[in-house]
Amino acid sequence: MKELVFIEKQKFHQIWIWGILIISLIASLITTKGNLGILLASILPMVFLYILSLNVKISKSGIHYQFLPLHRKVYSIKLDEIDRFEEITYSPIRDYGGWGIRYSFKGKAYNVSGNKGVKIYLKNSKKSILFGSQRSNEFASVLDNLMRQ
Repeated sequence: MKELVFIEKQKFHQIWIWGILIISLIASLITTKGNLGILLASILPMVFLYILSLNVKISKSGIHYQFLPLHRKVYSIKLDEIDRFEEITYSPIRDYGGWGIRYSFKGKAYNVSGNKGVKIYLKNSKKSILFGSQRSNEFASVLDNLMRQ
């Protein structure tokens, strides 16, 4: 990757998700009376959610992204593969069926939280790729500047 211009790392920090997991853990502790197997089954989703992260980097060569630990490698979209892009506000549940790596009739989405992002339209595909972002304005601005060069 040449000279990074934008970096964003997102994790699942939504209180309501963690609340559900903690309530489930407490309920399993109470109902199973310390059964180790069930306790581990309750803790594993919390550990998995804690290590999940969406990493997006933009360099002069393109957009580089990885959804750890689900992606073993970094995926890239070269700038010359991008037809156009737009900063959007969307509904994660209605438009893409939730958060994470999502597939829908609207295309593919990588989102962790919130309802803002940048939708990338590729030259060689009718589908799009949405990157949810807490800094969508900066993401789009950086991409716009690079595409104009």
